Amino acid sequence: MDRAGKHFVPPILGLCLAVAACHPTGVDSTSDYSTVTTAHDATYNFGTARTYSLPTQVVSVGVPDAGPANPVNPQIQQAILSTIQTQMNARGYQQVSPGANPDLITGAAFLEVTNITYYYGYWCGYYPYYPCFPYYPPVVGVSSYTVGTVLIDLATAQPSQNKLGGVWTAIVRGVSSGNNTTDSTRISAGISQAFIQSPYVESAQ
Repeated sequence: MDRAGKHFVPPILGLCLAVAACHPTGVDSTSDYSTVTTAHDATYNFGTARTYSLPTQVVSVGVPDAGPANPVNPQIQQAILSTIQTQMNARGYQQVSPGANPDLITGAAFLEVTNITYYYGYWCGYYPYYPCFPYYPPVVGVSSYTVGTVLIDLATAQPSQNKLGGVWTAIVRGVSSGNNTTDSTRISAGISQAFIQSPYVESAQ
């Protein structure tokens, strides 16, 4: 699982579009496309925060021009929310309701993109001593794989500007195995890794 850390927080929508890109060479296994990336606002002091809120559901993000997004599988959704909760509690933050003015507001989204690759050739490519004739049909192959991406935001409320200010973002991406139990385990491991590589996300209270 590849890991990366940066010191800025790009907008979550831009991240969604970035992770929708195809793998240029295809994939051979579910480990080929597993990455964990985190970014944060280096000017924010995470130690001063004491409380956080957790959403009741994970937002399903759709791909432009692909129709409405499918709802997030309940098992996947539970894995995302429970792992965030476990990690935030372990970092010394206390969960409160969204209406209790939490210091940190957690957001979670899920994006699935199916990539399809077409390839073709001619029989003469396999037998060089045979000439190519246009009436020989080409060899056509199709491969596909689905990439799932979890996006997590930590933000602070900015009432004077009537908006939220993002202070930490995590992107957990991997190729779907087609098994919700397996994918839930991998998602939990990826989210845990996002917190491991972000030691600054910890309450000092």
